[in-house]
Order: sequence, then C-alpha cells, then structure tokens
Amino acid sequence: MATFTVLSAKGSPGVSTLAVGLALAWAGAAPGRKALAVDADPIGGDFAAGVLGGALPQGSGMIALATSRGVPAAEAVDAASVHLCGDGSARLLPGVPDGSRSGALVLAWDVLAGARPHLRDESVDLVVDAGRVDLSRPAMPWLTDTDHAMLLVRPTLPAVTAAHRFVATWTQVGAPTAGTPLAMVVVGAPSPYSPAEVAQAVGITCRAVIPFDPVAARVHSEGAASGRGFARSAYARAVAGLAATLGATLGAELDGDRVPGASPDCEAAGRAGGR
Repeated sequence: MATFTVLSAKGSPGVSTLAVGLALAWAGAAPGRKALAVDADPIGGDFAAGVLGGALPQGSGMIALATSRGVPAAEAVDAASVHLCGDGSARLLPGVPDGSRSGALVLAWDVLAGARPHLRDESVDLVVDAGRVDLSRPAMPWLTDTDHAMLLVRPTLPAVTAAHRFVATWTQVGAPTAGTPLAMVVVGAPSPYSPAEVAQAVGITCRAVIPFDPVAARVHSEGAASGRGFARSAYARAVAGLAATLGATLGAELDGDRVPGASPDCEAAGRAGGR
C-alpha cells in the first residue's frame, strides 16, 4: 500500500481535481490495484460539492469515519467510502464541510491507519487531497505519513514565489516534513514561463505538467459527463500519464517505504500539453 499526497502552497490550482483524476486513472495505471481518494483539506473539502454533485450518501465521509465507535477500522473505512466506479477500483472519502470540523480529519486518519492491513490486502493505495498547506502550523499526520507528496504550482510569478518559500520550509533541517519526498506538478496555464523554468525557480523536480483545460477538468472537479473525446484530451492523457508514473514507484508492494519515481521531461510535457 502506498500513499500519495497532493497539495498546494497558494491559491486553488486544482488539488481536489487532480486527486479525483488520479483515483479514477489508478486501475489503468497500476493494474490489479485500487485507489481511495481521501479529502483531508482542513479548511473544508470539495469532493462532496464537486465530483459528488452535493449528493453525499448518509454515513459517508471523514466525519463519519472519525466518529465510528465499536466498529473494526476496516469496516468503518469501507462504510464511509463512496464508490466512483462500479467495479470498486476507485473510491473516495469526502472531507469536512468547513474548517471548524478540521479536528475530525486527524481522528479519521487514525482510523485509516488502523485499516492499513486490510487496505494492503485489498491492494488499495491512498491519494490524499491535503488542500492548501500552511507550514507555519503543526504538520498534519498525512504530510509526514506519505510516500510521495506533490506540490501543484501554476506558472505565475506569485505562485512560483510562494512555492519556492514553501519548499524551503518543507525541506528545512529538523522540519517534520524534511524526510518526505516532494516533487512538483505544473498546472500549465498560459504563461511566459516554461515548466522547466518553473522547476528551476522552485527548486524541486517537476513530475508532470497538467494542461490547463477547465472544460475537460470538470469531469473530475464537478462530476460532469466525460463525453466522447474526453479520454483523448491532453488533460486526461496527462492525468493518466502521471498516474502511470506514480504507479511505477509501487514495485511489488509498498508499506511506508519511500521509493523515488522517475520524472518525465517537464519541458517536453509542457510542449505536448500546451503552455
């Protein structure tokens, strides 16, 4: 079982959208494995209002998981999860409605930790939506208990500046996150800066470039119908490619072992996806 965490340092570059997209692409990228997307955004999650269209099944989500009592952890996780695919290959755990309930996320994470043996046996990997992360506060457990963290960055000067500061804090000697591998995903909005230039300025490896395509992204952000050409879109192909790159890090099995993954040529990805 492996844990991949998606996060941002500034604004809303599409963290929830990418987490859902990776979960849906996971079975194709890592045959025989399943994905559980976890909405752990402490200021309020987007899964329920987004891809689920506001239809949150009763008894589902991180609050339900946090308040489960007398139920084995594996059963509690299964009951609180929402299926995105009929074959069970992609599920998600909706988050808290707002920041006032963020304490439930830590309690729910404890239950998830207790369910690790079950998830491992079921070949389930976690894709965590950590939202916008404030490193001036104590690190949430999913930031340190992860195999790979991915920082989403838009190629704008304010976003790159914020990302540079974030990386310096993340990797600072003695920081709780210092031992957690961190790579970057560029959201390729129109910009004079290439993905390679962004990676150089931020100071970490660029793992992928996701084209800026609001129409295609609505499939993952709002649960819109995919349509005939969605799978062939540059956006969908980029998400599937990132899932394949992450899947290649799995090996036979991961249980907290951090294995560095291959990084694609960001400049080539930028040209393919459109800058």
